[in-house]
Amino acid sequence: MTLTPEQIGASNKANMETLNSLSKNAFDGLEKLLELNLQVVKTVLNEQLSHIQSTANVKDAHTLLIMQAQFLQPFAEKLSSYSQHLQNINYETQTAIMQTAKEDIKDRSTKIQSLVTEFSTASPGNGDVMVTTLKNAIANANQVYESSQKAIKQVIDISTQQTKLMTEAAIKASEELSNTATKKTL
Repeated sequence: MTLTPEQIGASNKANMETLNSLSKNAFDGLEKLLELNLQVVKTVLNEQLSHIQSTANVKDAHTLLIMQAQFLQPFAEKLSSYSQHLQNINYETQTAIMQTAKEDIKDRSTKIQSLVTEFSTASPGNGDVMVTTLKNAIANANQVYESSQKAIKQVIDISTQQTKLMTEAAIKASEELSNTATKKTL
């Protein structure tokens, strides 16, 4: 059993297609991240300019402090929203990459199994133990891969949930701090 130039070429082509797909997934995620960050910068600049313009004519410190507290109050919610957008981009990108990898591994596993089958039919009787061992190794590798994919998904879900809880706690603390600051200035 030898590899033909056509098989090597097909393997190289499949490798390049997988690499292309993984690169596309990564760049799509990067593009979404850049768009999000540009939108955040535009929004922050516009809000700061508007706030500066509104506080420019304030004559007393008490009013200025109230305006500052009102300006800073929604910051935690905006940070939470930004964090959620980042998590969504991260999750979508990881999911796309994992799907590409899963398809590639499935394809390679199928090809390896067909090679093992071809080998076993080419040399009947002589390689039964080796063929059985290879088939078991392939089955075990597939099982390990599937288990690791489930574990990765669980870690992503747990991380997302923890970030959500921490963000909610930060928003609550920010609101309490803002309310306390507003009460002290009154």
